[in-house]
Amino acid sequence: MSKLIELKIRNYEKIIHDHKRANKHFDNELLILIQQCEVRYKSVTKAPDDSPEWRAIVLKRTEQPVLSFRSRKMGDMSAHEAAEIRQEVVELYNRGYPTATIAHILGIRASTAGSTIANYQHQVNSQNARKVKS
Repeated sequence: MSKLIELKIRNYEKIIHDHKRANKHFDNELLILIQQCEVRYKSVTKAPDDSPEWRAIVLKRTEQPVLSFRSRKMGDMSAHEAAEIRQEVVELYNRGYPTATIAHILGIRASTAGSTIANYQHQVNSQNARKVKS
């Protein structure tokens, strides 16, 4: 496997790791705010909408970390880069990665990864059918 694809996999894994860490931190902060609200009002549902505790919870919820990945189209790439991406899709597919993960690792659309995999499978099936006839 190429060093570039290994780097892309490590980068993907780092993004996932960092997101999990940020989400855990967010959850801990939100839990503290909920507990503070429950101490004052005995229940979050009993807190007035204009209370500082409830407003802090509402504000915190808008800060929840979002996990996102690049999603380029093949048409936005040079022919050479698109050809490399197609090879990398097949390489990752043969390693057992699911389509969505391949798309995230390579920064392409899931539909692009899926169609590349379908084309590859069709090519393999056609080659196998020719071998059987021979």
